Amino acid sequence: MQQIALIVSAMVLGLGVGYLTGGFAFSSAVCLVAGIFLVTPSLFKFNLADIGLIKTNLPSVFKNLWINYLLLTVVALGIGYLSQDIGIAAALFLLALLPGGGMVMMWIKKSNANVKLGFIIFMLNLLLILPVTLVFGQFENFAGGWFPAPDLGSVEGMASESSVKPMGPFMILIVIPFLLSRLVLWLSPSLVELTAKHQQTISKATMFGIVFYLFSLSTSQLLFQVGLADIVKAFIATAAFYAVVIGVAMYSTDLTPNGKSVFWHIATRYITLALILAVFTVDTFGATFILPIMIAYFIQIGSAGFLAKREAK
Repeated sequence: MQQIALIVSAMVLGLGVGYLTGGFAFSSAVCLVAGIFLVTPSLFKFNLADIGLIKTNLPSVFKNLWINYLLLTVVALGIGYLSQDIGIAAALFLLALLPGGGMVMMWIKKSNANVKLGFIIFMLNLLLILPVTLVFGQFENFAGGWFPAPDLGSVEGMASESSVKPMGPFMILIVIPFLLSRLVLWLSPSLVELTAKHQQTISKATMFGIVFYLFSLSTSQLLFQVGLADIVKAFIATAAFYAVVIGVAMYSTDLTPNGKSVFWHIATRYITLALILAVFTVDTFGATFILPIMIAYFIQIGSAGFLAKREAK
Protein backbone atom coordinates (compact mmCIF):
# COMPACT_ATOMS: atom_id res chain seq x y z
CA MET A 1 0.00 0.00 0.00
CA GLN A 2 2.89 2.37 0.72
CA GLN A 3 4.25 1.83 -2.81
CA ILE A 4 0.82 2.49 -4.31
CA ALA A 5 0.38 5.69 -2.30
CA LEU A 6 3.87 6.85 -3.28
CA ILE A 7 3.33 6.41 -7.04
CA VAL A 8 -0.21 7.81 -7.05
CA SER A 9 0.90 10.89 -5.09
CA ALA A 10 3.76 11.41 -7.59
CA MET A 11 1.28 11.20 -10.47
CA VAL A 12 -1.21 13.62 -8.89
CA LEU A 13 1.49 16.11 -7.86
CA GLY A 14 3.12 15.93 -11.29
CA LEU A 15 -0.16 16.55 -13.10
CA GLY A 16 -0.94 19.40 -10.70
CA VAL A 17 2.40 21.12 -11.19
CA GLY A 18 2.21 20.59 -14.94
CA TYR A 19 -1.29 22.00 -15.08
CA LEU A 20 -0.33 25.12 -13.13
CA THR A 21 2.92 25.74 -15.05
CA GLY A 22 1.96 24.52 -18.51
CA GLY A 23 4.27 21.53 -18.16
CA PHE A 24 8.01 21.01 -18.46
CA ALA A 25 9.95 20.14 -21.61
CA PHE A 26 11.21 16.57 -21.90
CA SER A 27 14.87 15.81 -21.25
CA SER A 28 16.45 12.49 -22.13
CA ALA A 29 18.41 12.78 -18.87
CA VAL A 30 15.44 11.06 -17.18
CA CYS A 31 16.39 7.88 -19.07
CA LEU A 32 19.91 8.11 -17.65
CA VAL A 33 18.54 8.57 -14.12
CA ALA A 34 16.36 5.47 -14.58
CA GLY A 35 19.32 3.49 -15.86
CA ILE A 36 21.67 4.50 -13.04
CA PHE A 37 19.33 4.31 -10.05
CA LEU A 38 16.81 1.62 -11.08
CA VAL A 39 18.81 -0.77 -13.26
CA THR A 40 22.42 -0.48 -12.03
CA PRO A 41 21.76 -1.59 -8.40
CA SER A 42 20.10 -4.78 -9.70
CA LEU A 43 23.12 -5.51 -11.87
CA PHE A 44 25.42 -5.67 -8.83
CA LYS A 45 24.01 -9.17 -8.27
CA PHE A 46 24.41 -10.22 -11.88
CA ASN A 47 27.34 -12.31 -13.07
CA LEU A 48 27.87 -13.34 -16.66
CA ALA A 49 27.95 -16.95 -15.44
CA ASP A 50 24.30 -16.55 -14.43
CA ILE A 51 23.36 -16.68 -18.11
CA GLY A 52 23.89 -20.43 -17.82
CA LEU A 53 20.71 -20.59 -15.69
CA ILE A 54 18.71 -20.06 -18.87
CA LYS A 55 19.62 -23.59 -20.00
CA THR A 56 18.29 -25.15 -16.80
CA ASN A 57 15.09 -23.08 -16.90
CA LEU A 58 14.22 -23.21 -20.59
CA PRO A 59 10.47 -23.98 -20.10
CA SER A 60 10.03 -20.88 -17.90
CA VAL A 61 12.10 -18.69 -20.20
CA PHE A 62 10.26 -19.89 -23.30
CA LYS A 63 6.89 -19.31 -21.61
CA ASN A 64 7.90 -15.72 -20.82
CA LEU A 65 8.93 -15.12 -24.43
CA TRP A 66 6.01 -16.57 -26.35
CA ILE A 67 3.29 -15.24 -24.02
CA ASN A 68 4.68 -11.71 -23.76
CA TYR A 69 6.03 -11.16 -27.24
CA LEU A 70 3.53 -13.17 -29.26
CA LEU A 71 0.24 -13.84 -27.47
CA LEU A 72 -0.10 -10.55 -25.60
CA THR A 73 1.02 -8.44 -28.56
CA VAL A 74 -1.74 -10.06 -30.63
CA VAL A 75 -4.22 -9.35 -27.82
CA ALA A 76 -3.08 -5.72 -27.64
CA LEU A 77 -3.46 -5.28 -31.39
CA GLY A 78 -6.91 -6.90 -31.30
CA ILE A 79 -8.20 -4.66 -28.50
CA GLY A 80 -6.56 -1.65 -30.14
CA TYR A 81 -8.27 -2.44 -33.44
CA LEU A 82 -11.67 -2.69 -31.73
CA SER A 83 -11.09 0.77 -30.23
CA GLN A 84 -10.54 2.18 -33.75
CA ASP A 85 -8.07 4.64 -32.26
CA ILE A 86 -4.48 4.37 -33.45
CA GLY A 87 -3.21 6.13 -30.31
CA ILE A 88 -4.83 3.61 -27.97
CA ALA A 89 -3.71 0.72 -30.18
CA ALA A 90 -0.11 1.96 -30.26
CA ALA A 91 -0.03 2.42 -26.48
CA LEU A 92 -1.37 -1.08 -25.80
CA PHE A 93 1.09 -2.53 -28.31
CA LEU A 94 3.96 -0.74 -26.58
CA LEU A 95 2.82 -2.00 -23.16
CA ALA A 96 2.58 -5.54 -24.51
CA LEU A 97 6.18 -5.36 -25.75
CA LEU A 98 7.50 -4.20 -22.36
CA PRO A 99 6.87 -6.92 -19.72
CA GLY A 100 8.09 -6.70 -16.15
CA GLY A 101 9.17 -3.31 -14.90
CA GLY A 102 10.97 -1.40 -12.21
CA MET A 103 8.95 -2.96 -9.38
CA VAL A 104 8.77 -6.53 -10.68
CA MET A 105 11.70 -7.77 -8.59
CA MET A 106 10.09 -6.36 -5.45
CA TRP A 107 6.89 -8.32 -6.13
CA ILE A 108 8.93 -11.45 -6.91
CA LYS A 109 10.73 -11.22 -3.57
CA LYS A 110 7.50 -10.57 -1.66
CA SER A 111 5.91 -13.65 -3.25
CA ASN A 112 8.71 -16.02 -2.22
CA ALA A 113 9.37 -16.73 -5.88
CA ASN A 114 12.62 -17.88 -7.46
CA VAL A 115 14.51 -14.58 -7.28
CA LYS A 116 17.43 -15.82 -9.39
CA LEU A 117 15.15 -16.96 -12.21
CA GLY A 118 13.10 -13.78 -11.89
CA PHE A 119 16.22 -11.69 -12.31
CA ILE A 120 17.42 -13.69 -15.33
CA ILE A 121 14.05 -13.16 -17.04
CA PHE A 122 14.18 -9.48 -16.06
CA MET A 123 17.60 -9.15 -17.70
CA LEU A 124 16.47 -11.07 -20.79
CA ASN A 125 13.49 -8.76 -21.23
CA LEU A 126 15.73 -5.72 -20.83
CA LEU A 127 18.10 -7.06 -23.48
CA LEU A 128 15.13 -7.24 -25.86
CA ILE A 129 14.62 -3.47 -25.63
CA LEU A 130 16.59 -2.98 -28.84
CA PRO A 131 14.39 -5.24 -31.03
CA VAL A 132 11.29 -4.00 -29.18
CA THR A 133 11.98 -0.38 -30.10
CA LEU A 134 12.77 -1.44 -33.67
CA VAL A 135 9.44 -3.28 -33.94
CA PHE A 136 7.48 -0.47 -32.33
CA GLY A 137 9.15 2.05 -34.63
CA GLN A 138 7.41 0.30 -37.55
CA PHE A 139 3.96 0.32 -35.92
CA GLU A 140 2.78 3.41 -37.79
CA ASN A 141 3.69 1.87 -41.16
CA PHE A 142 2.05 -1.42 -40.22
CA ALA A 143 -1.18 -0.09 -38.69
CA GLY A 144 -1.71 3.20 -40.49
CA GLY A 145 -4.22 1.85 -43.02
CA TRP A 146 -6.31 0.06 -40.36
CA PHE A 147 -7.24 3.11 -38.27
CA PRO A 148 -8.68 6.59 -38.82
CA ALA A 149 -5.96 9.24 -38.98
CA PRO A 150 -5.02 10.53 -35.50
CA ASP A 151 -6.10 13.99 -34.36
CA LEU A 152 -2.81 15.85 -34.01
CA GLY A 153 -4.32 19.26 -33.33
CA SER A 154 -3.90 19.00 -29.56
CA VAL A 155 -0.24 17.97 -29.73
CA GLU A 156 1.02 20.89 -31.79
CA GLY A 157 3.96 22.51 -30.08
CA MET A 158 4.67 19.49 -27.90
CA ALA A 159 8.39 18.75 -27.60
CA SER A 160 8.84 15.22 -28.85
CA GLU A 161 10.74 13.28 -31.46
CA SER A 162 9.20 11.87 -34.63
CA SER A 163 10.28 8.32 -33.84
CA VAL A 164 11.90 6.13 -31.23
CA LYS A 165 15.65 5.83 -31.72
CA PRO A 166 16.35 2.17 -30.84
CA MET A 167 19.96 2.52 -29.75
CA GLY A 168 19.14 5.23 -27.20
CA PRO A 169 17.15 3.14 -24.68
CA PHE A 170 19.44 0.16 -25.25
CA MET A 171 22.60 2.13 -24.48
CA ILE A 172 21.15 4.05 -21.53
CA LEU A 173 19.23 1.20 -19.89
CA ILE A 174 21.54 -1.73 -20.66
CA VAL A 175 25.07 -0.86 -21.75
CA ILE A 176 25.80 2.11 -19.45
CA PRO A 177 24.29 0.52 -16.28
CA PHE A 178 26.16 -2.74 -16.95
CA LEU A 179 29.51 -0.98 -17.43
CA LEU A 180 28.84 1.23 -14.40
CA SER A 181 27.98 -1.79 -12.24
CA ARG A 182 31.23 -3.54 -13.23
CA LEU A 183 33.19 -0.36 -12.43
CA VAL A 184 31.60 0.04 -8.99
CA LEU A 185 32.10 -3.66 -8.17
CA TRP A 186 35.78 -3.24 -9.01
CA LEU A 187 36.45 0.11 -7.34
CA SER A 188 34.08 0.28 -4.37
CA PRO A 189 32.64 -2.93 -2.84
CA SER A 190 31.57 -0.83 0.16
CA LEU A 191 29.31 1.25 -2.09
CA VAL A 192 27.74 -1.97 -3.35
CA GLU A 193 26.99 -3.01 0.24
CA LEU A 194 25.59 0.43 1.07
CA THR A 195 23.39 0.37 -2.04
CA ALA A 196 22.11 -3.12 -1.21
CA LYS A 197 21.21 -1.97 2.31
CA HIS A 198 19.21 1.00 1.06
CA GLN A 199 18.07 -0.34 -2.33
CA GLN A 200 14.35 -0.17 -1.55
CA THR A 201 14.64 3.45 -0.41
CA ILE A 202 16.70 4.37 -3.49
CA SER A 203 14.23 2.60 -5.77
CA LYS A 204 11.20 4.29 -4.20
CA ALA A 205 12.78 7.75 -4.25
CA THR A 206 13.89 7.34 -7.88
CA MET A 207 10.51 6.01 -8.97
CA PHE A 208 8.74 8.91 -7.24
CA GLY A 209 11.01 11.45 -8.91
CA ILE A 210 10.70 9.93 -12.39
CA VAL A 211 6.93 9.51 -12.23
CA PHE A 212 6.51 13.06 -10.86
CA TYR A 213 8.69 14.43 -13.66
CA LEU A 214 7.00 12.46 -16.44
CA PHE A 215 3.53 13.48 -15.31
CA SER A 216 4.56 17.12 -15.03
CA LEU A 217 5.72 17.22 -18.68
CA SER A 218 3.80 19.31 -21.19
CA THR A 219 3.09 16.06 -23.03
CA SER A 220 1.30 14.62 -19.99
CA GLN A 221 -0.99 17.63 -19.84
CA LEU A 222 -2.74 16.17 -22.88
CA LEU A 223 -4.86 14.40 -20.27
CA PHE A 224 -6.67 17.71 -19.74
CA GLN A 225 -7.21 18.25 -23.48
CA VAL A 226 -8.88 15.03 -24.59
CA GLY A 227 -12.61 14.44 -24.47
CA LEU A 228 -14.41 12.38 -21.86
CA ALA A 229 -15.40 9.83 -24.50
CA ASP A 230 -11.72 9.26 -25.37
CA ILE A 231 -10.82 8.81 -21.70
CA VAL A 232 -13.63 6.27 -21.21
CA LYS A 233 -12.63 4.41 -24.38
CA ALA A 234 -8.98 4.32 -23.29
CA PHE A 235 -9.93 3.11 -19.82
CA ILE A 236 -12.11 0.29 -21.17
CA ALA A 237 -9.42 -0.78 -23.65
CA THR A 238 -6.65 -0.71 -21.03
CA ALA A 239 -8.78 -2.53 -18.44
CA ALA A 240 -9.66 -5.19 -21.04
CA PHE A 241 -5.98 -5.60 -21.91
CA TYR A 242 -4.99 -6.02 -18.26
CA ALA A 243 -7.87 -8.44 -17.66
CA VAL A 244 -6.46 -10.68 -20.39
CA VAL A 245 -2.87 -10.18 -19.18
CA ILE A 246 -3.68 -11.13 -15.59
CA GLY A 247 -5.98 -13.97 -16.68
CA VAL A 248 -3.27 -15.44 -18.91
CA ALA A 249 -0.68 -15.02 -16.14
CA MET A 250 -2.86 -16.88 -13.63
CA TYR A 251 -3.88 -19.62 -16.07
CA SER A 252 -0.42 -20.31 -17.46
CA THR A 253 1.57 -20.40 -14.21
CA ASP A 254 1.41 -22.29 -10.93
CA LEU A 255 2.34 -21.34 -7.37
CA THR A 256 5.78 -22.94 -7.44
CA PRO A 257 8.76 -20.56 -7.01
CA ASN A 258 9.51 -20.77 -10.76
CA GLY A 259 5.85 -20.30 -11.67
CA LYS A 260 5.61 -17.19 -9.49
CA SER A 261 8.66 -15.66 -11.17
CA VAL A 262 7.14 -16.12 -14.61
CA PHE A 263 3.74 -14.91 -13.34
CA TRP A 264 5.03 -11.47 -12.38
CA HIS A 265 6.82 -11.00 -15.69
CA ILE A 266 3.53 -11.67 -17.49
CA ALA A 267 1.17 -9.83 -15.15
CA THR A 268 3.14 -6.55 -15.05
CA ARG A 269 4.33 -4.09 -17.68
CA TYR A 270 7.30 -1.70 -17.69
CA ILE A 271 5.01 1.33 -17.54
CA THR A 272 7.66 3.90 -16.66
CA LEU A 273 9.77 2.95 -19.67
CA ALA A 274 6.63 2.95 -21.83
CA LEU A 275 5.85 6.49 -20.70
CA ILE A 276 9.42 7.59 -21.43
CA LEU A 277 9.22 6.14 -24.95
CA ALA A 278 5.73 7.58 -25.42
CA VAL A 279 6.91 11.17 -25.29
CA PHE A 280 9.03 10.50 -28.37
CA THR A 281 6.04 9.56 -30.53
CA VAL A 282 3.04 11.42 -29.15
CA ASP A 283 3.13 13.73 -32.18
CA THR A 284 2.75 10.65 -34.39
CA PHE A 285 -0.20 8.90 -32.72
CA GLY A 286 -2.12 11.80 -31.19
CA ALA A 287 -3.20 12.78 -27.69
CA THR A 288 -4.96 9.47 -26.94
CA PHE A 289 -1.60 7.69 -27.14
CA ILE A 290 -0.67 8.88 -23.66
CA LEU A 291 -3.95 7.81 -22.02
CA PRO A 292 -3.59 3.99 -21.74
CA ILE A 293 -0.08 4.34 -20.30
CA MET A 294 -1.32 6.76 -17.63
CA ILE A 295 -4.31 4.55 -16.85
CA ALA A 296 -2.02 1.51 -16.68
CA TYR A 297 -0.33 2.98 -13.59
CA PHE A 298 -3.60 2.93 -11.63
CA ILE A 299 -4.67 -0.52 -12.84
CA GLN A 300 -1.31 -2.24 -12.43
CA ILE A 301 -0.30 -0.77 -9.10
CA GLY A 302 -3.81 -1.21 -7.74
CA SER A 303 -4.05 -4.85 -8.78
CA ALA A 304 -0.48 -5.81 -7.82
CA GLY A 305 -1.27 -5.70 -4.10
CA PHE A 306 -4.16 -8.15 -4.47
CA LEU A 307 -2.16 -10.41 -6.79
CA ALA A 308 0.72 -10.49 -4.31
CA LYS A 309 -1.57 -12.05 -1.68
CA ARG A 310 -2.48 -14.84 -4.11
CA GLU A 311 1.13 -15.44 -5.13
CA ALA A 312 2.39 -15.42 -1.54
CA LYS A 313 0.45 -18.62 -0.74
